[in-house]
Amino acid sequence: MNIHNLAWFLFVFLIRICKSKRYDNYSLFNVVPMERYQLKFLQNLESQKYMDVMFWRRPYKLFSDVQILVNPVDLALFKERLVHFGMTSRLLSSNIQKQFDQQLVRRYMRLRVESYTWDYYHSLEDVYQWMADMATRYPKVVKLKAIGKSAEGREILAMSISRPKNKAKVIVEGALHGNEWITTEFVTYLANELIKADRSNNSKLKRVANRFHWLLIPVANPDGYDFSMKVDRLWRNNRNIQSNNTAGVDLNRNFDYNFCSQGGNKDPNNDFYCGPNYFSEPESRALASFVGLHRKDLNFYFSFHAYGQKFLIPYSDRVRHVENFSEMENYGKQAILKMYKLYGVKYGVGTIYDTLGYRISGDSASWVKKNHKVKYVITFLLRDNGTFGHALPSDQIQVTCKETLTGLVELMTARQMKIKFIPIFIIFVYTVASSLKKYENYSLIRGIPVDEAHLDFFKNLTQMYDVNYWRLPGQVYRPIEFIISPKHRVDFLRQAKLRGVYFATIMDDVQRALEMQTVKSYIRRNMESFDWSSFFRLDDIYEWLTDLETQYPKIMRVFSIGKSVENRKILAVSITHKGSKTRPTVIVEGGIHAREWIAPAFVTYFIHQILTAPEQNGTLKTVAFMYQWYFVPILNPDGYDYTHTTDRMHRKNMNHVDLNRNFGIAFGTVGVSSNKFSETYCGPNAFSEPESQAMGNFVSANSKNLKYYFAFHAYGQYMIIPYTHSTKHTDNYDVVHNIGLTAALQIETKFGTQYSVGTAYDTVGYMTSGVSGCWVKKSFAVP
Repeated sequence: MNIHNLAWFLFVFLIRICKSKRYDNYSLFNVVPMERYQLKFLQNLESQKYMDVMFWRRPYKLFSDVQILVNPVDLALFKERLVHFGMTSRLLSSNIQKQFDQQLVRRYMRLRVESYTWDYYHSLEDVYQWMADMATRYPKVVKLKAIGKSAEGREILAMSISRPKNKAKVIVEGALHGNEWITTEFVTYLANELIKADRSNNSKLKRVANRFHWLLIPVANPDGYDFSMKVDRLWRNNRNIQSNNTAGVDLNRNFDYNFCSQGGNKDPNNDFYCGPNYFSEPESRALASFVGLHRKDLNFYFSFHAYGQKFLIPYSDRVRHVENFSEMENYGKQAILKMYKLYGVKYGVGTIYDTLGYRISGDSASWVKKNHKVKYVITFLLRDNGTFGHALPSDQIQVTCKETLTGLVELMTARQMKIKFIPIFIIFVYTVASSLKKYENYSLIRGIPVDEAHLDFFKNLTQMYDVNYWRLPGQVYRPIEFIISPKHRVDFLRQAKLRGVYFATIMDDVQRALEMQTVKSYIRRNMESFDWSSFFRLDDIYEWLTDLETQYPKIMRVFSIGKSVENRKILAVSITHKGSKTRPTVIVEGGIHAREWIAPAFVTYFIHQILTAPEQNGTLKTVAFMYQWYFVPILNPDGYDYTHTTDRMHRKNMNHVDLNRNFGIAFGTVGVSSNKFSETYCGPNAFSEPESQAMGNFVSANSKNLKYYFAFHAYGQYMIIPYTHSTKHTDNYDVVHNIGLTAALQIETKFGTQYSVGTAYDTVGYMTSGVSGCWVKKSFAVP
């Protein structure tokens, strides 16, 4: 063999780096605790360590996957314990060392940057050599800098990628945990793509490459990364090993953010040892100093970890969603949709608590956001979801890198897309790709007209200003509420004062209030992750209903009553407790107006209460068994989704029709508009919309024995009795009014909240036609 062939052989030869610790015949299991005692068993197994097991995904909540690596010595005992606690398991690997051996590491040939590919993993030495060679190859774009040294004296290298006029900065951190090799591969892949972006066909990649100054740290924990490659594949922490410390320090618990209060451990022998104090480790101090040095104009901070397929939004120790969570979730969901379209791999979005069911503190991402007020901070959990875990095969490196890059650039460009001079019909369907409309510095104003001239002034506001009515103009002395843009507010104030109009500013910045409306992600099969402390997206509500049906198959049925304008299913729920087959029927409707989020929230709560009524006592249990129940939680699914992705204030369906003006009662006669761009546009004819048609057909099919029809809206605290198009009290108004007054009194007694009862004209001061509840009462003589 000549020297050339020998060199080539060495270049392509794939090696496995010898490790002193091996995991031959260690078995990887996936288990799902379904009962409290099963969860407790798993948690004790982790803390008491009476078996040699290692948790790859820890036990936190019921119905959540747990992945456990079991020593062959304890395999029989582990299986016996599973049987004892009635737990089923899935064997993912009977010999995890085989998977580790297949995580091939390829040697990089110095100065041949093209030989560095993402088909294999790379050693620390080769990662650093490639970074140095790229800096030499592209000196105008790339700079290399050591930001500090590790516990064992290795340099921590950062790669700066910038072009002229780059001011806004992005910091990217990888391999803070030594065993998360895929993160280093992605950060180097990202660097390569950014450096060569000018030759790319990806316009969004070019945009972020040319707009931002990128600062990338592929290996934030070089000692741990090197040790994981050469000695122990599962080594996670740094290598600050003292006499009383055998585990090193978990660097992602060592930052000055609620240090060691959640998810960390003060035992030096614990895998999640947070260190003796915050910033005790040279690696975390180096990273913190580097971030501090570049804190000016720092727009994004991305921390990459593995595994789990999640976008984690700060803060890691919070249950509640704070600051700009909703904005980040919106961008994140756009990004994961793009990623899913690429290879069909699903990612989740939310806080750590939302997505994984636990909390941590002392992590780098939360510290950066809290300490330096960086607006956009995301922690990525890369592939996979547990099938391979830390043994992710080499053939998944490149696809992981490609899909992550797709998500990253989508996340960063979503908010840059502005719609200017685009026809209005295009704007309405521009949902997934557009960014959520902002209402920063919009004011919420309440006006009270004291004469007809003042009332006319309020009715004509939309013709003069950018105004969105929250409470429509009705009668003299009835409050009117609307939001107005900052550019029109000054002129409105001037005109109102000239006319002597009474008004008061209720809210100075509507956007600030909207961002307090936290939106949470639902974790499939984890019923506890769906609660009523936050709002939920359409898909999450639908998935929860499906899982709920699985839990109560004999009582509950979920089915579609039709499709929306954009072909989404309109789901209905049937709940039938044991009892007579001829009992009266109740139909409950919610979400007909897109922006009224509290209505679907209440209807889902109502579903849960009726469903679980046998577990309770009193009146609720009685009425649950007395009736056949039907629920339509979100009659306007397109609009509801649109309010989460594009415009929080959107009210109508995606044909721009107010669905609660589109039913066949006094259609188009009062309180509606024939203008397509009006908030009260009733449509070209009654039941012109697929949503109202679906509801009409559904009610007709279940009208026999129909006793109650409840339609839930927001806001105002009213119980409105038909008919909305008339000033008269007709049919059994007096009976229903008395029932309503009794209910209102009970609400006030228990909660101190006052409700008014009457017709629309009595309560809100205006009339309207084409309303769903009125059509139901008139068409089917519902009591």
